[in-house]
Amino acid sequence: MLQVNDAAPASRWRDMFGKDFFPQNRRRDIDGLRGLAVALVVLFHAGWLKGGFVGVDVFVVISGYFMGRSALMQHPFQPMRFVCRRLYRLLPALLCMIALVSAGMLWWVLQSDRADIADNGAYALVYLSNIWASGHVGYFQGQSIAYPFLHTWSLSLEMQFYAIIFLMALLLPLTRHRRLVLSGICVASFAFCISCDIRGDTQAYYNIFARLWQFSLGTMIWMFPRPRLSAVAANTIHAGAVGVIVGAALFYTLRFACPSSMAVFPCVAVAAIIMLPQTQAGRLCLVPLSPLGVISYSVYLWHWPGIVVANYLLFFQVHGLVMAAVLGIVLVVSLFSYLLVERTGLNYEDRVVPAVRNRGAALLVGSCMVLAMVLFYVSRVSRVH
Repeated sequence: MLQVNDAAPASRWRDMFGKDFFPQNRRRDIDGLRGLAVALVVLFHAGWLKGGFVGVDVFVVISGYFMGRSALMQHPFQPMRFVCRRLYRLLPALLCMIALVSAGMLWWVLQSDRADIADNGAYALVYLSNIWASGHVGYFQGQSIAYPFLHTWSLSLEMQFYAIIFLMALLLPLTRHRRLVLSGICVASFAFCISCDIRGDTQAYYNIFARLWQFSLGTMIWMFPRPRLSAVAANTIHAGAVGVIVGAALFYTLRFACPSSMAVFPCVAVAAIIMLPQTQAGRLCLVPLSPLGVISYSVYLWHWPGIVVANYLLFFQVHGLVMAAVLGIVLVVSLFSYLLVERTGLNYEDRVVPAVRNRGAALLVGSCMVLAMVLFYVSRVSRVH
């Protein structure tokens, strides 16, 4: 009897990990693509991969794909369910990260740093971090290492895209030309991106309009028919697309960071992979990375604060084995963040009735507003003194 009781918790843990990290009801190759994307970004920020910034481009196309399904392919569209799902998906882990990093860091850093860090955190909580960053610091400049919340610019872009696609989901049923509208948005945004590149506007890196074509590219996958290819052709294209992404990460320089026409190659490669499910190449190249992809949001949230805090504490630029140790700690923290915060929020949203779900979403938004106001106050006081 004791053996049965002892085995039950272990079995529950195995079932939970199997359901979360090795799911049967979702595309594990896309989870693997997420894992590849976050690995590229982390390695870039660690200083080990000069073109790893393309991981953000990969994330953006994937986000467009899933939001296209959630908003444009749902009939009828459920506005409150869409909004609540996004809030429960993003806010708890972001709120937790900013609260803990702020509490652990702001009381001992220099006043000038405290003012900017608190300001950045407040903007991140209201999803305007990209606007803050565009007026304060270049993403690839040395002083970026002083800001633990600078990486949230991409999360702000994502939430701004959610707002755009929410409006599209409400308005597009009024027209029969959904493909034409989406294609027009994609072309116009890409033209703006190229224009920024020609003008040398590097701050467009943070601009939603310079990246809307990437989101739209992912969304349009639902609008156009899937290619019918032989297994050999599908596997060849899939493997080639993975090679393009990895090659861009290895050989791209900062000159090719968005806004740049060169960003089109990894983005089209992502679209090709998504349009070719269940290939042997995907099972070999991407599925092994799917557990990392499952926790990719938490890894993205925590990796940059971990690097920044380590640089502050150690008084030198972290690299080599020290960097590897920092990233190991970040991975553990990210796993706990996923299991205890991110997954808990999503499970709660799934379980409760709509009225309770909506009140919980409002509470999350309110909590973000309260912490943002506290951080704005800390920033203001720090600048005065």
